[in-house]
Amino acid sequence: MMALILFVGAAVVLALLPVYLGARLLRVGNPAWWAALLAVVAILALQDLAMKYIDDIELAWLAACLLGGFAFSLMLDTSYWRGLVIGALVLGLQFAVTQVLLDGQPPAEALNNRILAAQEELWPEYR
Repeated sequence: MMALILFVGAAVVLALLPVYLGARLLRVGNPAWWAALLAVVAILALQDLAMKYIDDIELAWLAACLLGGFAFSLMLDTSYWRGLVIGALVLGLQFAVTQVLLDGQPPAEALNNRILAAQEELWPEYR
């Protein structure tokens, strides 16, 4: 159970860190935490959709980045180009974390494994 809580906490921190860092570097201002979290959820959902429906992996990453810039520009009330840079930071960090910390396992799959492990720890007779 503790591993699940730590995983979710680390995921939220690692997701919001590039948003606030990009906002400071580009002088967007201090975005509200809920708007930043909503933009991160939107870009990750767009990335998941792009990976599902676009066969070419590089084209899927490009589509996720371009659409993510639009999501960040709306949520953070900034220009598209600034939103594009922040979106690229978020996707770049997500790619690096997936490759380094999760050994190439997608974050959704890692979260699902943590939830199953927590269920087995709390309710051993669940399965």
